[in-house]
Amino acid sequence: GINAEYGKCGPGELKAELEGPMMMEKVNVSNTPRTAQLKVVAEKPGYYKLYLFYANIPFPSSPFKFNVSRKSSGKVTTMALDGEGLKIAYVGKPNYIYVSNVPKGTGLQVEVLSSGKDKQEVKVLTGTSGMSTIEYHVNSPGVYTVYITWEGRDLATTPFTVPATYYE
Repeated sequence: GINAEYGKCGPGELKAELEGPMMMEKVNVSNTPRTAQLKVVAEKPGYYKLYLFYANIPFPSSPFKFNVSRKSSGKVTTMALDGEGLKIAYVGKPNYIYVSNVPKGTGLQVEVLSSGKDKQEVKVLTGTSGMSTIEYHVNSPGVYTVYITWEGRDLATTPFTVPATYYE
């Protein structure tokens, strides 16, 4: 959004138009006696021009030009993983991974697959202090792949493999 103070400009209203890929539309502007607010939402990636007018006169530096790119689908780097379940898994025992800095919500998804792509039992326990616990069980010795995502995006260190053995 954009905030503008124009209390010393005299009477008038701020108006705006947005020009972008195959579109030109008026922008809703909230005018008060001294300030104005507008929020611009670009629907598609591409080059945009924002035209601003005060009392129907174009701003001297208008239009403002900017490029909008697609939302990053990169990996989530703000959540850290810890726990023995990152390094080794034991057959017949619960294995644990701890995820810190987890935002509120149910966006954390976990899948543990055997080398034959069989899904293993997984529980995600959401804590109250931004810490979630992943409990998983493996059926037999071997190598398992662990996938952890937040709202469809991989966490920075996933997927990763974990060897599984019997507990001694």
